[in-house]
Amino acid sequence: MTVSATPPDTPRPRAGSVRVAIRVALFVLTCGGCSQPPPPPVDTGTGPKGDPWVAAAARLGKDTSPVSTKAALAALTAEIGISDDKKLPVTSDEALTALAAVVPLTPADRDEIRGAAFSGHDPVYLADCFFLRDAARSLGVAGLPPEKQADVAFAWVCRQVYLNPWVRFVGAGYEPTALPPTVVLRRGFGSGLERMYVFLALLQQLELDGCLVGGPDAGGQTGRFNGPLLKYPTLPQLGVPRGPFWAVGVRVGTDVRLFDPWRGQPLPVTLGQLKANPDAAKTWFEAAENLSAATLEDAKKATAFLAVPVNALSARMAAFEARMKGELGVKVAYDLKALTGMRAAFPDPKPAFWNPPDDPFAYGRAARSFLPLDLGGSDPTPMSGGRIYEVSVIEQIPRTAFLVRAELKYENARDQFRRQAAGKLHFLFLEPPNPRERIARGQFQEAARDLVNKQEMFATGLERLRNPDTEKQINEWVEATNQIYSAVGLARLNNDKSAEVAAQAQAEEAWKQPGAQLLLDKSSAEVGRAEAAFLLGLCKHEQAERIQIRLDRATGAEAARLKNEARDAWRAALAAWNTYQQLAPSHAGFPGRAAHALALEARAAKFVEADTKK
Repeated sequence: MTVSATPPDTPRPRAGSVRVAIRVALFVLTCGGCSQPPPPPVDTGTGPKGDPWVAAAARLGKDTSPVSTKAALAALTAEIGISDDKKLPVTSDEALTALAAVVPLTPADRDEIRGAAFSGHDPVYLADCFFLRDAARSLGVAGLPPEKQADVAFAWVCRQVYLNPWVRFVGAGYEPTALPPTVVLRRGFGSGLERMYVFLALLQQLELDGCLVGGPDAGGQTGRFNGPLLKYPTLPQLGVPRGPFWAVGVRVGTDVRLFDPWRGQPLPVTLGQLKANPDAAKTWFEAAENLSAATLEDAKKATAFLAVPVNALSARMAAFEARMKGELGVKVAYDLKALTGMRAAFPDPKPAFWNPPDDPFAYGRAARSFLPLDLGGSDPTPMSGGRIYEVSVIEQIPRTAFLVRAELKYENARDQFRRQAAGKLHFLFLEPPNPRERIARGQFQEAARDLVNKQEMFATGLERLRNPDTEKQINEWVEATNQIYSAVGLARLNNDKSAEVAAQAQAEEAWKQPGAQLLLDKSSAEVGRAEAAFLLGLCKHEQAERIQIRLDRATGAEAARLKNEARDAWRAALAAWNTYQQLAPSHAGFPGRAAHALALEARAAKFVEADTKK
């Protein structure tokens, strides 16, 4: 389904360039960028063993990557399955019927929930929960009132995910997307709906009840193709459907605190206050900053809806949580009792669960629909078919990686350049655990060291380009490489295998020469340095935010110590943002990123100025 015909002035990639980019992405994802080792073989022997749950907890206490979660769950399935009294529980048909009466489920959802053995998607879901668990822990909000925890968590989501929806061009129109929370976090930008998804996933790990807020008929509507068409600042030429929801909320006692993911702020009223006196929020809804296009009439009909991941509903995940939550501190399951209890705790009218069967990217099943079959998802699209997983990777690689020097004549040489340029940027910035993931998990020291090293590497590349002989070296290399690839083509034409092998060896050697490195520097050094600077600014900013949270709660000598730490941290953040702003023009291909950095820089400057005045 597409939204509409593409407006005449809408820039879009040429079909040929898209095909090239897909070829490059396939190479990068399958050959060039996968450094993680395969999971170790699972021991399925039947000899005496210790408690398999203890072994799984020990493994997951050290490593929560998808590779590790897959190995841990495979071992659990194998070892528990040999003992009838320890087998994982099956979700019976009766239990599935009871669940479906509360949460709408498709046949595929039921199949995902039903089995006793861990499913192909369970390791992905579990790794995602660990990711958000680490993020929740890093916020340092334990002990704060629920409304304060929610405020801190929502602000964090808006810092990590700046507003910039991704639309896919399909035929003569375009299709909005709603990707899974951890994909959005690793990418760093998204729509208002995607911010809601990330917030819900984070609230699960904070064990706060989140909800989506829309009209009373939102429960049956898909998330991507309903609601008014919004003009995002980063996509002014397109109207992107908002979806049926215009706010996200957190239950606090018997009321709901509301947040606007487009404005990035909490609403000035709770859900209860809004319904009792909608006019109290009239100024909020009529303000020019109201990008969501929600109206006072919408506010009068505000209705809450709940949403949970489908994989959290299985009996096996409930068993995992019962055995592991105390050890690992991760929330992964909602049984029928938890669902009904969650619903009952909300104010009247009690919210229904949102999981429309005709929406593959509804919150509950978005991750499963996004991933291809071989990565634990349900997307059967062939790898060569431009499926959403690979295309989403392409969208994160700077366009300079696909711009080839015109003088490089042969398509196989041009493809090789794209593979090397895109593969390098993919490996440095996108392959998990990427810098964004480390920052989101609160691993600031590791992220900062990594980003400083990347800055130095790209600075070295820029220094190489300052050599006055650079263009001469590149031109000579291009001319020699054209001759080599001409020889490859001629050998193939003549079916001369020995000549072809010799020419291919020369081609491989050519890509190791200084001229090739200079060509790659031209495509990646500036944008790579800018990306590293942006992420270092985000890292320093998050460090300052964490110290500020602790300072706001501290008293006495602890407050005095943290005041000095916060001052230094905000100054470091401001300096990092100032450095990035000098490099921001290289990020022109990423709409919204420089503006987001300016907003964060302004916040850092406010703290620095406030401290200076004291």
